[in-house]
Amino acid sequence: MPGQQVVTVELGLDVPLTAEDPTQLGVASLVLTSSDEGTREHPGAELAEAIESIGASYDGACGLTSSNVSIEVPRRHLDQALDLLAEIITSADLADADVLRQMAQARAQLAQAAQNGPSLAGLAVSREVWPLGDRASRPTGGTATTLDAITPDDVRTFRDATWLPAGGVMVLAGDGVDQVDLGAFSQWTGARAGEAGKVRWDQLRNDGPTRVLLVDRPDAVQADVRIQTRVPGRQDPRWAALKVACGVLGGTFGSRLNTVLREQKGWSYGVSAMARALRDGGLVTVGGAFRAEVAAQAVRTALDLVDPASARLEEAEVRDARNHAVGVAPLQYDTAGAVASQVTTLEMAGLTGAWVDQLMADTAAVTADRANRAWHELLPTSAWRVGIAGPAATLGPALEEAGFMVEVISPSELLG
Repeated sequence: MPGQQVVTVELGLDVPLTAEDPTQLGVASLVLTSSDEGTREHPGAELAEAIESIGASYDGACGLTSSNVSIEVPRRHLDQALDLLAEIITSADLADADVLRQMAQARAQLAQAAQNGPSLAGLAVSREVWPLGDRASRPTGGTATTLDAITPDDVRTFRDATWLPAGGVMVLAGDGVDQVDLGAFSQWTGARAGEAGKVRWDQLRNDGPTRVLLVDRPDAVQADVRIQTRVPGRQDPRWAALKVACGVLGGTFGSRLNTVLREQKGWSYGVSAMARALRDGGLVTVGGAFRAEVAAQAVRTALDLVDPASARLEEAEVRDARNHAVGVAPLQYDTAGAVASQVTTLEMAGLTGAWVDQLMADTAAVTADRANRAWHELLPTSAWRVGIAGPAATLGPALEEAGFMVEVISPSELLG
């Protein structure tokens, strides 16, 4: 990327959350958050000082299907940054005190999530979309119970068994990165024993009433809602058409969901629908927050609007959604960091960076017929699941009256 003097090095690791032991959920996140607390070569605060001295920043994330770490740095200091990244990957101390501090932070984040409506609604719908006990149905950072079961030794053992190069990818983006020496990683070898379970994306079905998992927030004046289902992902030939269909339903300010629920009804500040790809398969999510007294009506109306039996997607709507998707796409790739992240994601999914151009070409060619076909085939009414965080005393009866099957759960039950 000529002219991009801030270079990003992103390392995708074949460490999905499904690699965790079910009794130690959160151990993957603890490895990541503790990884930059010191190495053998730069113990303790020396590592932070070394990163800061070259104007670099280190970051990472644990995902359902893979994990990643990255370092951003001015091009002139890239060699030093690569040395530090290799140190972190191969010789992070993960000292007891550092791991215990990160455990305390993880518990604090759970306490925050217990007071956060959008987070609770997202966790609730995940428990409905994925089988009970599936890793995808549990919080990324673990639960109160599983965090209590983890020791610093467990964190180090997990790192040694999983932070390995096999199955991963390194992406460098920026000016002159084709001339970089990667010798710092030459001693990094090994492959994980066994294979972590894949995330299933088979279509959800339900012949009865739509299920709602309602997280009770007695004092809340609004209800946070997430409506979600599983779909095939990037590799499916209908992906571009599905994205366009979601754009018509809830991808822009003038979408059907926003027009009805915000502009006409006045029930919300905004409602969205989006398709997100996973490494294998994907998710479509409808999200919004509504006044508690109208939330049941809003959920019913939202499901009616995304029902393929409702009004057909018209050519003008599809054209606008298609043009919006193609028009805003370049804005997603204006920095080296954004490009590195996207290419890493694609490579981990078995694709290449060229797939973005292929997707844009396919998106530009989506017709109303294709968008309607993807909508009908991939988003049937029976596939949706609902998670809500709000006052159960009033919301529960209203939802049941609206025809939903409701289960009420407390935040502690969801996060514990």
